[in-house]
Amino acid sequence: MSSTDNPYRPPSATVADLPPTAGDALFAAPGVRVEAGRGAAWISEGWALFKAAPLMWIVALLLFFGIQALLGVIPLLGNILSVLAGPFFMAGLLAFSHGIARGEEADLGQLFIGLKQKTVPLLTVAALYFLVVIGLVVFFVVGMLVLMGGAALSLSASPEAMMQTVMAGMGAMGFLLLFLVLLALLMLAAAAYWFAPGLVLYTDLSATAAMKESFRVCFSNWLPFLVFGVLGLLVSLGGMLLLVIGFFLLSLPVLMAAYYASFRDLFGRQA
Repeated sequence: MSSTDNPYRPPSATVADLPPTAGDALFAAPGVRVEAGRGAAWISEGWALFKAAPLMWIVALLLFFGIQALLGVIPLLGNILSVLAGPFFMAGLLAFSHGIARGEEADLGQLFIGLKQKTVPLLTVAALYFLVVIGLVVFFVVGMLVLMGGAALSLSASPEAMMQTVMAGMGAMGFLLLFLVLLALLMLAAAAYWFAPGLVLYTDLSATAAMKESFRVCFSNWLPFLVFGVLGLLVSLGGMLLLVIGFFLLSLPVLMAAYYASFRDLFGRQA
């Protein structure tokens, strides 16, 4: 008897519009260097991940903002606790995204994986980043004092008067130059922080080693990150045009998913 079924034809099952994976994606250092166009691919892959579970992405975002808001009302310690919570959310975001990318059901519990695994290294990453940022702010203030004279600045009784004193003492160009130096140093600190939580969670790197590797990979991939940044800004502006609601319900979740796409692209290994 003849049959219309061809046993040698390829499978015809529908596949989700997600970045391809071969088995379980693993992560390891060192990271790789990719071409500039991958910066755009991270956005498109983030969109695909968002489409796979849009409601859960929005809930994850609301959870993050809710936790940050609760921490913010704590007197004195609120801002410090918010900074310390950053790596935990970033690690949880990667675990949450990884599950979706593997075709699993979105699990909000993954957002809190850092509270169960690698807690001390994640806290170390947060503490180091916090200390670096505080140090850079102190550098900026001391720089202003040195350039325009500390005595004059100490006489300022209000922020407005202080700024006028600064501008009179060091000039607009001097202030702008000092601010640009601070901005550049903050970007370098952010590069060391950017992938450190994921490297701590998924590899055996210590907090300091993870920050060094994150800095190295971000620096060596500055061009794709430039493309990603420009396109990410356009995505954010597009969301703002949708009465701001689109920014929180569409743009931010897509960019959060794109963060995972960049991490997997740079540190992913196929099992």
